[in-house]
Amino acid sequence: MGVALYASSAHADTVYLSDGSVLKGSVISMSADELHLKTRFSDDLVVPRDQIDGLASDGELPLRLESGEEVQGQFVYEPEQGGQSIHIDGRSVPSGSKPEDVLASVAEVAPQVVAAQADDDEYELPEADALPPEDADYWSGRFELAINGNSGNTDSSSLLTEVSALRDTGDKRLSLSASVDREEEDEEQTAEEYLGKARYEQDITRRIFWFAQQQLEKDEFEDIDLRSRTLFGPGFFLARRDRLTFKVRSGLGYQYEAYTDDSESSELIFSAGWDYAQLVGEWMKLTHEFTIFPEVSNSPSENFVLESAFGVEVPIANSAVWRIRGALDHEYNNNPEPGVEELDTSYQVGVIRDF
Repeated sequence: MGVALYASSAHADTVYLSDGSVLKGSVISMSADELHLKTRFSDDLVVPRDQIDGLASDGELPLRLESGEEVQGQFVYEPEQGGQSIHIDGRSVPSGSKPEDVLASVAEVAPQVVAAQADDDEYELPEADALPPEDADYWSGRFELAINGNSGNTDSSSLLTEVSALRDTGDKRLSLSASVDREEEDEEQTAEEYLGKARYEQDITRRIFWFAQQQLEKDEFEDIDLRSRTLFGPGFFLARRDRLTFKVRSGLGYQYEAYTDDSESSELIFSAGWDYAQLVGEWMKLTHEFTIFPEVSNSPSENFVLESAFGVEVPIANSAVWRIRGALDHEYNNNPEPGVEELDTSYQVGVIRDF
């Protein structure tokens, strides 16, 4: 009689072994040689692929077929009859008369994870785009409380509060963030900025993706009552591994600005930039985001905004959820409103709580 191992998640995949054993958990990946399974007893149980008789998945998984095609498919196995099939686009695809022939038609499960594991499977970047979440736990988030110093349009220090969330299914990513930066001294407002951002990305191939982004900003000390940027365009992963992600992106969009003096403007804009994240050693994470926004319809070489955000994160006492973060942000506007500085610099030191 086979032995069954049950995962803590209600959404369990099932692996049937040639010796009669049955393993239950969540499939992390499957390469040409082995399958990685997360169970209640092991975060990464490795099963040789040649010992697998059948495989059943609770839902669809990203697959790379032997033909090279990448699809979403669900494994279905009937242990009593020994029947193995794969459901793709709502239809059953039996690729052979024997279960091993059906499984052989699948080159890899979660090919992005397989590539990351081949490069370095010891560590994992938090929020790494290369690694789809396990156990169908697609959402993650963080809350940050930081001391924020500014120079440029205001010279002061303030308390910054930011909350962000990420839904990552492996080939689709939705990120949401909102921050408030306010300060009062002697009942006089010295800093007041509100920023909200949403970005959706969807992979076309493992390297190429497209994105849509919406950003809203209000900053009294830049005389901005509302700045809205809507962007759409392609992106490309220069590196996509568990310890390093580096992607470039560009897009066209629309910018609307309403100022505190009741004037307003709207322009067609172009954006180009990158997002970089890397683990250094076993505990330090480096991030850098850079974007340029030229105004396409209004002398782009004379009207543009540069935004740069550099961050360093380290865990607190080896905690998996508490971190300290230092950041240095720059915003350069080469044609600001009268009385507004071209360069606005802010620096932050804060505490992050992941959830």
